[in-house]
Amino acid sequence: MRAFRHRDFRLLWIGAFFSFLGSWVQNVAQGWLVYELTGDEAKLAFVTFCGMVPVSLLGPFAGSLVDTFNKRRVLIACQAVFSASAIFLAIATANGFVQYWHILLVALVNGLASTIEMPARQSIVSRVVPAEDLPAAVPLNAMTFNLSRLLGPAIGAVLLARFGPQACYTMNGVSYLALILAASAIRADLSAVKRDPEPIGDLLFEGMRYTFQDARLKTLFFMEATVSCFGLFYLALMPAIAKKMLGTNEYGLGTAMSAIGVGTITSLLILTALSGRKIKAQLVGWSMAVMGTGLFCLGFARSIWVAAPLLAITGGAAIMQFNTTNTLFQLLSPERLRGRVLAMHVWALSGLGPPGVIFFGWLAREASIPITLHIGGICVIIGAAWGYFNRSTLVGVD
Repeated sequence: MRAFRHRDFRLLWIGAFFSFLGSWVQNVAQGWLVYELTGDEAKLAFVTFCGMVPVSLLGPFAGSLVDTFNKRRVLIACQAVFSASAIFLAIATANGFVQYWHILLVALVNGLASTIEMPARQSIVSRVVPAEDLPAAVPLNAMTFNLSRLLGPAIGAVLLARFGPQACYTMNGVSYLALILAASAIRADLSAVKRDPEPIGDLLFEGMRYTFQDARLKTLFFMEATVSCFGLFYLALMPAIAKKMLGTNEYGLGTAMSAIGVGTITSLLILTALSGRKIKAQLVGWSMAVMGTGLFCLGFARSIWVAAPLLAITGGAAIMQFNTTNTLFQLLSPERLRGRVLAMHVWALSGLGPPGVIFFGWLAREASIPITLHIGGICVIIGAAWGYFNRSTLVGVD
């Protein structure tokens, strides 16, 4: 826990935790609301698609903005956009005029802001802790998202059942103030890295070139992209999985989402404890294989009590892969390119997933949710096998 010795890291951690807590409260309500409005798995998945597609189109170039502008101002501006979007949906829902297209539009706007916010927030970590504490700080920073994933769905389920989705949207809108205040109070220098003027082509594409020219980063990128494309769709389908496959209600959905949180928190605690061990390459491969196996087995579950441990395993394994990859991307990239290289990590994680979300949402509607989970799990396992046969490129990355 040595990363918590640093004041600025503590501020960033606390602000991000409360911001993410509100987001998970809203996610539970929004998924349920969309499925109530449409009853369509494909339309449910399309909301996630709209939130991710800006990262797909602009993700590789967002890092150039992160490296060019003051990270504090970028982070505060993005949090303000998120807050305004949530308050709008709270008002629309409370007054009964919310429509499906409103939710799609807000998802698209938030996706545009997230394209810049994610690499900015992640690159701040290396500014507020020294390099020797970075391997411990990255999983601890990710714990804000996943600890909130443990608590947020439970809170969201209660608010949704008792007060309706507008209460969840309101809580989320207020929660972004925490990270705005934290970013304002950080003392570290978050200004842009000073460098000589660059041609526009280098500014936009150098992060991509650097990632694909480095064999280590390229292998990590393709393994992460495989899980994003073929594995993470199940999160978009969680309301349908809970209601249609597991036969449960809002509280059951909250339990299922919290089970994922239990797995991710456990995984991050393990990563923090192992931060000094030189086994990061092995962790990436094995966690990917476990994630695919958990997803495949989830297709056989027919009750929340069978699904919950499988969701914990699946979520925990995915987070172990993603956060180990995040650490390696930060350690293997030079300071002047860190925002742009991290944008490639974000692109692999969030930007390449929308086609998979759309395809698997359509498949769940046309075939069945269990078949969809089986196919996705098999694809991830195949990707893990590819990584194993290319493990020589990761020798020495620890």
